[in-house]
Amino acid sequence: MIATHVQAQTYSYKVKYGLIYAGSARIEYHVDDGALQSSLNIHSSPWLSTLWTLSDSISSYYELESDKLRTHDKAIHEGSYHRNYQVVFSDSNSIELNGKIKAVDTQGLIDVPSLIYKLSQTSFTHGDTLSFKLWDGRSYGILSLLVEKPGKAPLLKPFSAKGWKLTPLNSSKKSRENRVQLALLLSADSPHVPLRIEIDTKYGDIIMKSE
Repeated sequence: MIATHVQAQTYSYKVKYGLIYAGSARIEYHVDDGALQSSLNIHSSPWLSTLWTLSDSISSYYELESDKLRTHDKAIHEGSYHRNYQVVFSDSNSIELNGKIKAVDTQGLIDVPSLIYKLSQTSFTHGDTLSFKLWDGRSYGILSLLVEKPGKAPLLKPFSAKGWKLTPLNSSKKSRENRVQLALLLSADSPHVPLRIEIDTKYGDIIMKSE
């Protein structure tokens, strides 16, 4: 049973973008009466911002009891690349994307911050495969994850902490086109704390490591 009310949760991370340590990230959650409000913010450090700016954010509203994504706002600011998406999801297989109606199968959709929260509340078994319709900005892709039990071996170097490793199964270059891939290291104990998050997008690879 999902709790109807919890205090806000906040996680802070150091961020590596491509080959450089780029700045910091923050995930914030608030659950009230079965509704999850999430935000994920990634910002470049002051020294990097003078040369190149990284400022990405996602905020969303997700109904935990009905497993329905209701709103998703994403802003991308990576160097000279800028995009903003404001999405409202209906129950009639349609969305409003930046003010325009678009036909979309809305059943089972979830976005990155909402998914990380739900996984933190999940009981895992080694060898499980999990599949999600992951919404990102203006569309969705199928994300399949393999669950591996806590152990000494790292998921993606330099992992040092033990925990549940969730790695994408559909990780070929072709499968990643226009989609988001996600790899996670979650603490062994429940609720699982997201210790490391790797987001592989068409715009670049972002690694978030818990501070």
